[in-house]
Amino acid sequence: MLRSLGIFALLVTATQALADPSVVLVKDGITVEEEGADGRSLPILTGTTTMAAPPEQIAAWIGATHTYTQWQHNCEEARRIRGADGTSYGYNRIGSPWPVSDRDVVLLSKRTDLEDGHIRIEFHDTTEADVPAVSGVVRMPRLVGSYDLRPDGSGTRVVYTLDSDPGGRLPDWLVKQASKDLPYHTLHNLRERAESGPPPAP
Repeated sequence: MLRSLGIFALLVTATQALADPSVVLVKDGITVEEEGADGRSLPILTGTTTMAAPPEQIAAWIGATHTYTQWQHNCEEARRIRGADGTSYGYNRIGSPWPVSDRDVVLLSKRTDLEDGHIRIEFHDTTEADVPAVSGVVRMPRLVGSYDLRPDGSGTRVVYTLDSDPGGRLPDWLVKQASKDLPYHTLHNLRERAESGPPPAP
């Protein structure tokens, strides 16, 4: 899942002071960290890994909305709404274990190509694309994140960040599990596919 460089910024108020990042998982070459913040049900999550694929190929998978159900953790539905010139609008629905309701979100994503093959893809929730609410699904009030793809030797160093407010109340066990599972499985699945070749056509 994309923020606009220099435009989409993470705003932190005095009542949302961040704690120091802590490592919650190191597995299969993927490191997951979390930062707690007052007033938020989920911590800010960061996953880091190296992929044996060029940034452009990884970015192609991230831009292929029709593949999200294959590699984004718990993504049940994803579709592109519209877009042009590196900016796109998309819809995502995230599955939740019973009895927790599924969540969905409309995202605006922006790709920025930097020097030396470095690519940054940033995303945030938006109301600019009108997508009707779905019965029984909770619309997320906030989802902000990024994929930072930087050439590293023969591969790419990938840093994935996510700051979300899923809306409503979540069980503590689900919050703790999500802190580890979401970045780990998303990066693990993305790496597996990006290293195998380009994404399939829609």
